[in-house]
Amino acid sequence: MVAPILFFLAPLTIGLYLTHPFPARTTKNPKDYGLEFEEIEFLSRKDRLRLSGWWIAASSNNSNKVVITAHGYTNERSMEGIEGLHLAKVLSKHGYNVLMFDFRNAGKSKGRTTGMGYFEKHDLFSAIDYSIQEKKQEKIALLGWSMGASTALIAGCEHSAVSVVIADSPFSDLESYLRENLSFWSKLPKRPFTQIIIHSMRKLLKIDPNEVSPINNVKNCKGKSFFLIHSKSDEAIPYSESEKIFQCISSDHHKELWLTEDIEHINSYLICKEEYERCVLRFLYEHLT
Repeated sequence: MVAPILFFLAPLTIGLYLTHPFPARTTKNPKDYGLEFEEIEFLSRKDRLRLSGWWIAASSNNSNKVVITAHGYTNERSMEGIEGLHLAKVLSKHGYNVLMFDFRNAGKSKGRTTGMGYFEKHDLFSAIDYSIQEKKQEKIALLGWSMGASTALIAGCEHSAVSVVIADSPFSDLESYLRENLSFWSKLPKRPFTQIIIHSMRKLLKIDPNEVSPINNVKNCKGKSFFLIHSKSDEAIPYSESEKIFQCISSDHHKELWLTEDIEHINSYLICKEEYERCVLRFLYEHLT
């Protein structure tokens, strides 16, 4: 009797842990990079959950262009592991305001559940609204990594104010991605545990992976520009995920795909700083107009 209980209890426990990871702590702030900044708070559209972030003004002061960053799963606003604040400094220097914030259950934001994009798209909507309503921004770009990249694709397609989406290492569809790759995170064999974990997410947490599908969003999107970045050596999210998204973006849009070599998940900026900065700045200059 004990064995069957343990058989189901293990994946259920892992499913709960994957959606309730311990929040990453933010240990760096813009001041460490010589940047002036403002601590900000706003409420998520989803459930009025309080979210925390930084507003980093452009060096030119009067810019009406903002880049809103979206961090990855179990990460936080500064993206310390890849020196995200260094990139924010570069963006500020070139005339862009930068809004960096923590998704729910990350950094200093409230909440205990991570939705892998299901809840986070509403958090990102609220960051966009804050930029428009409180900071009077007129031109908006989203820059995300991993889960944040997928969330940026969804929110960017759905929010009319967004012109540019830069997505570094996104998954194309949460349901299909989890079916093929959840074992990377759970450390359990794909069969039969992956299906049990996904079922627990649906039933216990009311998260429907089918509703987190960047590839479906880009198919129906109009009037946006997309820049996808992915390493061919990414083991966490295969680069084929970005290729699928890229192929589904209509030729009516401006779209670019940059595949890097021999780099771990979301580490393209860390390894290729100058080229990454050059590519991002060029894309923003050409399309955030």
